[in-house]
Amino acid sequence: MKSLLQSKKGDLPDMLVFIIVIFVLAIGMLIFAYVIPAVADGLETAGMNSSSEGANSINELSDFGTVTIQRGFLFLFFGLAISTIITSFFTRVHPMFIFLYIIFLGLTVFIGTYLGNAYEQVSANPVLAETLASQGLITVVMQNIVALSLAIGALSMIIVFAKFSSFFNFSSGGGGQL
Repeated sequence: MKSLLQSKKGDLPDMLVFIIVIFVLAIGMLIFAYVIPAVADGLETAGMNSSSEGANSINELSDFGTVTIQRGFLFLFFGLAISTIITSFFTRVHPMFIFLYIIFLGLTVFIGTYLGNAYEQVSANPVLAETLASQGLITVVMQNIVALSLAIGALSMIIVFAKFSSFFNFSSGGGGQL
């Protein structure tokens, strides 16, 4: 019986999933970054900051809306990138299938271009201009999403096809002879 670690495999569309999840997270975090300061301003207007506890809570909420969301997005971005690279180590593919990986990487770059442009259109909205000014890390990642996905995808492809294993031995036990 295979162990849980040995049964995990990478997949061809890992980079497609990666880029779509990053786009959804960026838009979602942007919405949170827009809503949280509005809620904090509403609490201040309602007079909830009259006590020191209320003022501290509102300040912490505002800090969460500007700093913590950016750091959380960057943490999730690096986590997804590392998980994509780690799954590459578990994928055993014959080298003749490299053309499929190249096609999927090209498709990822193509879709990444459209997702980057979609984020730019969302960021061009004047209502979100102040929010985007406070969310620099999310904007930098989304402006460079094509280059980042190409780099992560190329690294993943290199790992998949350059692992130290025999081309003729694909059993999980290893140590086979020709």
